Amino acid sequence: MNKDAYYFPHDSNARNDQRLLKVRFKHGASGYGAFFMLLEIMREQGDYRLKMTDLEMIDQMEIHIGIDSLIDIVENYDLFEFDGGYFYSNSFDRRMQKMNELRDIRAKAGRKGGKVKPTAKQNPSKTQPLNKIKENKSILNKTKPSVIKYIKTLESIDKIHLSELQDKNLDVDVEKQFDMFKDYLSANGKTYKDYRAGFRTWLKSPYCEKTTEIRDNRNKEVKIKARVIEKKELEDNSASQSEIKAEIDKALGKISRKYTV
Repeated sequence: MNKDAYYFPHDSNARNDQRLLKVRFKHGASGYGAFFMLLEIMREQGDYRLKMTDLEMIDQMEIHIGIDSLIDIVENYDLFEFDGGYFYSNSFDRRMQKMNELRDIRAKAGRKGGKVKPTAKQNPSKTQPLNKIKENKSILNKTKPSVIKYIKTLESIDKIHLSELQDKNLDVDVEKQFDMFKDYLSANGKTYKDYRAGFRTWLKSPYCEKTTEIRDNRNKEVKIKARVIEKKELEDNSASQSEIKAEIDKALGKISRKYTV
């Protein structure tokens, strides 16, 4: 089997997602693992869908968490959508769509590149006219994958990429630094061949102001969410998801995250 069949994108901080915090609180690490095992099984399906009627078989053969617990995870935490007896994940579908689009772009670029085959080693100055050498170089340049060109542009530093950088740089306000980075480029007429690499360098430079606010706020959010979930579960085992969410939003107060999972 192609090793690609086993791959799908996965956020490194998914465990702190509000919905998965609730799953972890009620079902522990086994509930968290069950969720990602369901995604792995979805990944193996052509349409990334699973039948509700297959849950019992899936649990008995692969997950082993208990059918009642598995149904609870699927139905009660806003992790999945439902359609005609099937369930699926919108966020998972979006991730797979992006990955498939990038794969198609690379495949097309690879097919174009395969049409230009280098001949046996020769001395270009003796065997080919200079204009022919330039023409061949031009053809090779056109076959570079467009996705590689895109991820090096300033526009490629979008909200998703900023969120990824923020997760890796909790001692800086990445969005604020990006605004300063763009002002620096405009003021100095500075250009980069790879703007993503340029901005990563900026985040490590003396220009970048350090702050503890981002890290402190994220730690506070995780603790507050866990406390609220525990409180609501202890007070009323029948508390709805909307009630728990409202209580969490109230407890968070002025603490606001710029990026969500």
